[in-house]
Amino acid sequence: MVAAPQYGQMVFVGVLTSITYNKDVYLGDVAEGLLRFDAGGGAGAASPQDWLAPEPMLLTDFAVVTGLTDTSKIQMTRNGVPTGDMLRYTIHLTSLNNRPSLRIPFRRGDRISAIQKA
Repeated sequence: MVAAPQYGQMVFVGVLTSITYNKDVYLGDVAEGLLRFDAGGGAGAASPQDWLAPEPMLLTDFAVVTGLTDTSKIQMTRNGVPTGDMLRYTIHLTSLNNRPSLRIPFRRGDRISAIQKA
């Protein structure tokens, strides 16, 4: 099958400020490839592969438009090191109103990224 790139959304909440950061993401559907994060004009194939946390924050939600062809989940990383959190697309679809609540922490200055896994 041919890879089927998709778009998604990550929602982060500042621990100290309660500011919500909605980050558009692009999933290239390439095993071991990195997600792409919006840098201001919407996420796409040429967008940055990480995002710098502006304050201590929690990733509270991840939603993807639909399942992908070549990958089935993402592995969150902090400064290039896996956090231990795997997020499967099947339970994080935008069409589901009962997605699991997330509380994945990041410190100010952490480089947030995610690896697509088969």
